[in-house]
Amino acid sequence: MPAKKTIAAITMLMAITLGGFIYAYWLGYLLPDYLTMFHAGSLSVPMQKAGEEFSHRYPRARIASEASGSVDAIRKITDLNRSCDVLAVADYDLIPKRMYDGHASWVIIFASNEMVIAYTDGSKYSNEISSTNWYEILSRADVTIGRSDPDCDPCGYRALMVFELASIYYSNPYINTTLWKHSNTVARPKSVELLALLESGQIDYAFEYKSVAVQHNLNYVELPDEINLSSWTMRDHYASVNVTISKGDEHMVITGAPILYGVTIPKNAQHVSEAMDFIKLMLSQDGRNMIEECGQNSMYPAYTDDAARVPSELEELVKELPE
Repeated sequence: MPAKKTIAAITMLMAITLGGFIYAYWLGYLLPDYLTMFHAGSLSVPMQKAGEEFSHRYPRARIASEASGSVDAIRKITDLNRSCDVLAVADYDLIPKRMYDGHASWVIIFASNEMVIAYTDGSKYSNEISSTNWYEILSRADVTIGRSDPDCDPCGYRALMVFELASIYYSNPYINTTLWKHSNTVARPKSVELLALLESGQIDYAFEYKSVAVQHNLNYVELPDEINLSSWTMRDHYASVNVTISKGDEHMVITGAPILYGVTIPKNAQHVSEAMDFIKLMLSQDGRNMIEECGQNSMYPAYTDDAARVPSELEELVKELPE
């Protein structure tokens, strides 16, 4: 009789243990599925929100995300052969130019932004700067300007485009030369790295996306649409300027264009199904709300450069970018 009780106790213990393992597995505590995501630094906050919501909906999923300049994010895949499930960049056109067809087959354009000049109450001349005199304030010798590295980050080459467009808009070619060659300029690999320098007073002004300024409660100067790279209707005007970026002996000319964010699933993705579900969340009403809350403009419907390339699971969520 005692032997039967012992066997029953052991059986019950094994059942409880097995049940616990199964329960832990489905909750994602045991052998969770990791979704690897490379994204632009300016997408850090919205991607974090989307990641938290995704993990809530899919308990087994864990997000492993890396923020960097968009050019660097692409190089992790194309040059370093690192696997990535979701790639989201601040310039959608980098994907067709640098990843078709060896590393990616399609891109979806899901959000837009604009360039602003961020600053704090402690910035020099913060009580004087405005949308009409900003270039005069920034050209002063005692002012320190921050911008990201154009060879690493779209925000960096867009800052240089702002200089060129401002010279055209104000009919003053010296604006471009003065700001581009300003002696007190600090550059960092990605624009969000300038925030700590702003808040500590090491720089006075930083060229940032509006969403980044909003997310971090910074003061900012809004620029005319002819300069801020926000307007689709002014795309031909923006295309009148360009910046050359480099990596070693490789050079690429970037033509001015509206700021449009793009997302894709690279060809070396290891969790394609989960990545597809994540992008569906990004394009849903909930996903669009997250983007809007973070100071960016979501797009509904989303766009693509070539509808024939988009996977069938996503084709109803996008339309082709107008000429």
